[in-house]
Amino acid sequence: MNFNVFGVESGIPGGAEPYPKTFSLPVLILAVTAILLSGYLAMGLFRAVKLSQFVKLHKIARIDIVVIVAWIAVVFAYYIRVVGNPIGATPTFKVGAFLPLVSLVMVIAATSGLRKDIKKVRSTDRIR
Repeated sequence: MNFNVFGVESGIPGGAEPYPKTFSLPVLILAVTAILLSGYLAMGLFRAVKLSQFVKLHKIARIDIVVIVAWIAVVFAYYIRVVGNPIGATPTFKVGAFLPLVSLVMVIAATSGLRKDIKKVRSTDRIR
């Protein structure tokens, strides 16, 4: 069986689908939310000039971290067990399974950079 954000597909061509299409809907919703938040964060970093913009982006980055962690937890803690248990299969992971972890590391790096930028903008406001 192949598990992705669009559902669980049978490994046999023309085989019956073991789960309905709505089975992986929470994973799809979390994935789309994480992608939209990360995209907004990336675009907002180019336009941010004022302190309020940096603070807003920092809040969005923290929300994005929570969404990505929830996405990873839902996939690895719940879905992998549910999909593999009925047939006694052990999961095998390909490179794509670890991309959410890379995304998490990148958003954490952006958050720490935003924190430094906020401190820098606050210090320049005090000088004026």
